[in-house]
This record gives sequence, structure tokens and C-alpha cells, in this order.
Amino acid sequence: MPIPHPLLVTALVVTAFAACGGDDDGEAALGCSESVDLAAAESEPDRQVDLLDDAVVACATFATLRSAVDQHPGIIGYELDTFVRLRCERTDEETLRDTPACATVVGPATTPPPVTVADVVFVGVTLDGRTVELRPSATVEFIGDVPAVVQQTVDIAIESGCLGVITQRDRWAEQVDDPVLGDAASVYAQHAQNVADYIQCGIPPSIEATTVAPDEAD
Repeated sequence: MPIPHPLLVTALVVTAFAACGGDDDGEAALGCSESVDLAAAESEPDRQVDLLDDAVVACATFATLRSAVDQHPGIIGYELDTFVRLRCERTDEETLRDTPACATVVGPATTPPPVTVADVVFVGVTLDGRTVELRPSATVEFIGDVPAVVQQTVDIAIESGCLGVITQRDRWAEQVDDPVLGDAASVYAQHAQNVADYIQCGIPPSIEATTVAPDEAD
């Protein structure tokens, strides 16, 4: 009398067990190795995957699952780690996702490190020669890494020449005593004067207008 193949015997036992139970929960009660054995004997790919899912749930650890799968070389066709990870990531079944095997191959969700924003600082000189640092704030708007007013002064020099720059300088010079904007206003005024010097404005119109000529002093 021929001796039945071990996997066939296993399949027959499982079938008998399911028939006695009278429901579809027989295979869910299978152990780790039994589920893998049945998957190895299964010819339908979809059914084989279902049985391997059962094995993932039944195996107490990933090492136990690997040991059972290693008894059937080629059962999956690629790395067990990859198979389990893909199944765990794509399944909607919490029972499968919460298994030790899934926990082993699916890395925990990581929170990206906080983005460190470089401190933007503009170092300027005031009308009275002090060096101060300006940072973006509600009163000091920046464009890139420079205060918007500083960039505006450069634009004014290009568009309006000396008259525009000197007007800009005097506008901010009038606000150096402001308790909130004082230092920034002083930096803006000094920067405008520097721009005026750079484009060779000569004596600022506002100063020239208030200078008394020697003949008039008599």
C-alpha cells in the first residue's frame, strides 16, 4: 500500500477538522508550521498567500516563521522579509498588522527631525556709530537676509538717484527717537547715507539748503 505524502496527510487532517467544526474557522486555528505546510502544498497563488498570512498570525515570532518557511525552499520566490513587509503594509486586517512578525520587518513610524531655521541677522551701523543687529520682526520686514528698507534704498538709488536716496535718509533720520523703531530707523538712515556716498551725491540737498553762505552771514 503506497505511503501518502506528508503534506497530503496534513491536508486531509485539516479537511476533516474543518468538516467536524461545521464552520470556516478551522484553518484560522492552525499553528505556524501547519499553515506554512499547507501553503507549500497549495497550487493556487491567491490561496497560498492567504495561508501564509495565517502563518504570519500564528507564528509567535518572526524567527519561528522563518524557520517554518525554510523547510520549504522556494515557497515564496523572494526574501521572506520583503514578503512579510509588503503584506503587513498593504493589509487592512488588524490581526495581521499587529503580529510580532510585522513588528519585526515594518519599522516604526518615525517623526522627521524638526527643521532648524537659520537665525537671520543683519548687522548695521547707526547714525551715531553704534553696531546693532536687526532680525525679522513685526516692525522689521526682511527680504531674504536683508531688511526690506535696505533693499528698497538700493532700488531707489537706481530709479531716482541722489534725490530719492537723500529723501529716504531724511525720512528715517526723523524716526531715530522712536522707542520701538529707533535703532532700525537709524540703521536705515545711515545705510541711505552710505548709498549716497557710494553714488557720489556730494553734499546732501537737505544740508546744502540749510547752510548759510559766507556773504549772507554779513
